[in-house]
Amino acid sequence: MNVEHERNAVLRERLIDAGADRAALAQLESPWRSHGILVQCVFFFLTCVGIAALYGLCNVLGIPGEGVVVGIAAIALAEYLIGVRRWLGTGVEAALWIGGLVAMITELPSSGKPEAMLVFAAAFAIAGVRVRNPIFGAAAAIFVVVYAEKKLDLGVIAALVMATVAILALLRTWRRPSTEWLWIVLAVALPVAGRLTADDQWYRVTIVLYAAFGLLALVLAFVKRHHALFFAAAAGLAISGIDIGHRIATPLEAKLAMAGASLLAISWLVARLLRERTSGLVATPVKLTQADEAMEVAGALGAAHLSRAEPSQTDATRPHGEGGFGGAGASGDY
Repeated sequence: MNVEHERNAVLRERLIDAGADRAALAQLESPWRSHGILVQCVFFFLTCVGIAALYGLCNVLGIPGEGVVVGIAAIALAEYLIGVRRWLGTGVEAALWIGGLVAMITELPSSGKPEAMLVFAAAFAIAGVRVRNPIFGAAAAIFVVVYAEKKLDLGVIAALVMATVAILALLRTWRRPSTEWLWIVLAVALPVAGRLTADDQWYRVTIVLYAAFGLLALVLAFVKRHHALFFAAAAGLAISGIDIGHRIATPLEAKLAMAGASLLAISWLVARLLRERTSGLVATPVKLTQADEAMEVAGALGAAHLSRAEPSQTDATRPHGEGGFGGAGASGDY
């Protein structure tokens, strides 16, 4: 799927949700077949069940190297659906790709070493690139975080470094929506994944690192006015605040009061900084919603479609001396 087809597919989905007419949707035709998120999840689950059933059947029949056989069959079917049937974004091809790679991994000798995390990371990265799935990319990064924690005891560092790269990448505009979604998922999910792998003995360093990451993301959020940067900042600052709260020997009611006062101060600061802004993130209610914006796009596409239609009366067929517009005897042509 090229850039134009991917952008058309995203815009077409928004127009369908907004109730656009067929004339507007016709301007965004795409040769690829795709489904909504919920339908993708259903087909992904059912396809995974089918792959597991095929793996079990090969095992029962005693076929040697059943993981390789199932993996090759799944990936071959996925490539057929992508290349011939033009399926991308249905959930089926994604499940076939990742299921096939995982089936092949099961044939590798298991040693229990942390390097196994890198094998799974490579599998999810390859599948994510092939089917343009940001969730697979985030899963690959999480496996890298787990490896860094088990091998080097640096899971938090690895998670925050990759999350910092993600928030910096969001400062520019990406042509592919899937690429931008990848950076969004990395920026929000990796701080949480890193904290889950952190050791309690390094809690002071963890608090400082997450506070620094949250403040950096918050500053960049005000500069770029990107919603994902605010979510990343909230994740970093919330994790740092929770860790600080666990170390304070005060009653729970006092902690909740302090948290409420902090949220109130932050909300006042955000409202103050966003006051009188008319674009991007604003503090005052705006007229347009996402549906309204989609309807405006649909109207523009419909107007463009009508402008290409042949006029009923051209200059060549208009009687001599008759104006093109005007009223009460006035003519707009002179």
